[in-house]
Amino acid sequence: MEFTNEQKLIVALLTEIHKELDIENGLDPEFIQDKVSSGNTWALRWKYPGLFQDSVEPPENVKFVADVLDLWERLEQSHAALNQEGIATLNTLSQMGERVRFPGFDGNGSDYDGYSIARIMIEELERWSTFRGRDLNAHMPMADAYRRMLNASQSLGKGHWDYEFSVEEMAEILNAWIHPDNR
Repeated sequence: MEFTNEQKLIVALLTEIHKELDIENGLDPEFIQDKVSSGNTWALRWKYPGLFQDSVEPPENVKFVADVLDLWERLEQSHAALNQEGIATLNTLSQMGERVRFPGFDGNGSDYDGYSIARIMIEELERWSTFRGRDLNAHMPMADAYRRMLNASQSLGKGHWDYEFSVEEMAEILNAWIHPDNR
């Protein structure tokens, strides 16, 4: 959803009026104004799905971040369910086995705005509560590694109904984190 400059001005004026009238139990005027002015209008559909009847797909970078958050949530929960033997096996199968904690996205924007999209999803839209309150800045580009990990996960053929990963599946996904030239 794109807004013209005139529409942005109208939204800004209406949200200011809404705020001054101190209307409760309605839309969040500050959220709306921020998302319209920042260009993150995809978040309006996520926060207020009943307002928009058309079925517009989110931008590709938003879908990518959502897929990454889903994957890391599954990895962390699967890791948390392991016993000591499972953890030892994972550490043997993958050098990344001890780092099963979502590192975030590059806060400098190299990850197709993944950092700010993840922050909006987690902190403002209150999705993926597992990651709430964490530092989401990986301080390095992560998109390529996440693409490899998502491809490894998809090659397993597991649906969301089969939520937890086995130790071997986790190792395969975590090993994809490492660039093939460095394995």
